[in-house]
Amino acid sequence: MNNIQIYHPNKSNTGFACSFSQSDRDNTIFATLLKQSGWNPEQGIGTFKESRNDPTKNVNIKLELVEAAAILDCVDRGRAFTTMHDGDKQVKSIQFTPWMNKVPDGQKPTQRGFSFSVTVTDKDDSVNKRSFYIGLTFAEARLIREYLIFVLQKSFSKDAKVQEPRIQETRVQEDNSQDNF
Repeated sequence: MNNIQIYHPNKSNTGFACSFSQSDRDNTIFATLLKQSGWNPEQGIGTFKESRNDPTKNVNIKLELVEAAAILDCVDRGRAFTTMHDGDKQVKSIQFTPWMNKVPDGQKPTQRGFSFSVTVTDKDDSVNKRSFYIGLTFAEARLIREYLIFVLQKSFSKDAKVQEPRIQETRVQEDNSQDNF
């Protein structure tokens, strides 16, 4: 499985990590957000390992190809991308948006990167929400962009190899309209 990982730990133990990965088995793209589980003050490093097995401290989402393309569009054009995944037991609200600096009133905010967040709401307890958030620098967003392009290209080429050509009769009807696309 190919993947990239980005870590943002902090002393207050409120950091997050994210990863993007592709399953070699079926070209599925996954994104995972993980809450920081500890801080080592002597070494000045954060840990995330304990959060991997705690469903309240991590979230994993499967991205459709068009959702991966929407993230690419967000990075390329600075647009916000939001979507929802409505499962049997949970609803996941997903956002990949420009991350803006906070400024005093009257000043124009500047973009400092991008933010990636997922909010999970249990259907049987709509009050119980878990939020996962990571701010990404421009360089980290670029890394995600390049990775998603790589994964999409790999997915397309792999699909082309797997699909066998189908021979079927095709009839083309002439269209004399002036529509240009």
